[in-house]
Amino acid sequence: MKTIHTIGLFTLILSSCFGQTCTHTRYIDSLFATEALYNIDYQNARPYGSLIDITYQLDLYKPLGDTLISRPLMLFQFGGGYLIGDKLNPPAPDFCTYWAQRGYICASINYRLGFNTLFTESAERAVYRAIQDLQAALRFLVDEQHTYGIDTNHIIISGNSAGAISSLHNAFMDIDQIPASASGFGFGLDANDLGGPYSSGNTNHGNNEVLAHGYLACWGGMLDTNFVGDRSDDFLPVILFHGVEDDAVSYNSDHPFSFPAFPLLHGSKPLKLRMDNMGMMSSLIPFEGAGHEPELLNPAYLDTILSESASFMYDEVLKPKLTSINGDLAPFLNSTGTYTVTSDDSLSGLCVSLNLGTIINQTTNSVTIQWLNPGYDTLEITGSNQIKAFDTLTLPIEVNSTSELNAHFTTRPFRIYPNPSIDQIFIENETERLLFINLFTVDGKLISTISSSNQLIPIDLKEFNSSLIIVNCRNNAHNSSQLIRFGF
Repeated sequence: MKTIHTIGLFTLILSSCFGQTCTHTRYIDSLFATEALYNIDYQNARPYGSLIDITYQLDLYKPLGDTLISRPLMLFQFGGGYLIGDKLNPPAPDFCTYWAQRGYICASINYRLGFNTLFTESAERAVYRAIQDLQAALRFLVDEQHTYGIDTNHIIISGNSAGAISSLHNAFMDIDQIPASASGFGFGLDANDLGGPYSSGNTNHGNNEVLAHGYLACWGGMLDTNFVGDRSDDFLPVILFHGVEDDAVSYNSDHPFSFPAFPLLHGSKPLKLRMDNMGMMSSLIPFEGAGHEPELLNPAYLDTILSESASFMYDEVLKPKLTSINGDLAPFLNSTGTYTVTSDDSLSGLCVSLNLGTIINQTTNSVTIQWLNPGYDTLEITGSNQIKAFDTLTLPIEVNSTSELNAHFTTRPFRIYPNPSIDQIFIENETERLLFINLFTVDGKLISTISSSNQLIPIDLKEFNSSLIIVNCRNNAHNSSQLIRFGF
């Protein structure tokens, strides 16, 4: 029998290990029916070829019956070469419904279309207008986050073709990298200064930039791969999908449709290479033999895009990343210890699994355990953040058969020195009893096991890829652990 204790958001239970208690499939599996809210005005902006502003709208897809107050936002921009398209064109309805079924809010937006296909500068301005409109939609949704139940700490931007091009430039093109054509080009209806990237369309969010937390780009490209990774806020998770035989937006580098008046774009392959060289978190799924937007004719491609993206975004954007469990690895019998979880996100609850003890107190990031039985155990802690995404860590535990009271009256028969150390430590084993030595990383991973009855036991630390290790020593009467710093 294994005791399962759920803490914080959960109910305390004592029973066999039922997996559903400590696991959750939200954001991965379809859990909800959905509804769509159509034609929500988000901006008024002047399109190509017009003297007046026009109202632009977005559609919102949301889960029904969801009790979560705030949900991650997935925003989608359709494709169409900046000449045609609409927020309801495929695959937008299926795309957004998929995310809403899994607990997201999904927005599909209309944006300004049109440019003079004979001039590179006019094409650049079309991309820039779409970036302005993307930011206007984000500003609107941030201001309306309570109306629509949006968690603004988990925003993901996605797009197909032209929408992917806009999304990627929104992610990586900084203000000083905006093409000069944005401030004015030629004569007539495309000659006006388009203004700053965050000043168009509305005054929401104080006309400040809204930063996303992840990107999903299908059949996209960028003007310059050097835009990627040159600023600190570029280091966001990105997943790319591209047909290797794409002749509209090249998988490699080419002018769209190989038409020289269109700007040269660098596709997913060189973008992925740049991201790898800069040490960024990214994934590229190439479709061998596929062209441009194959999912419009073959739904299997869309299925792959969605399933791969759901797992990627859960792991890299949504879930809290538990980095360590801090506590005693070798507690005495009947002793009480507190185990604290560190994470990159604030936690709203824990789920804890163990065999040899009982929980006597808990908070949202710690658990206090009384160890009631001697032996080896694994402490498993799963942490949840505010949007009910989960991560899990384990810690090996050895409960000493000696009680803490008895240990106070017994001289410890071994000593570890020096600490800190440059590259070697020594363990003095005074009684020359058989001594078992376990070396752990600070997050509880066993990296080496040694046994010896020598009076002086040297241990070489140069082979370990860490500056901190936990050394646990035990014999048939004693058990203790010490944190060692080395390599300084």
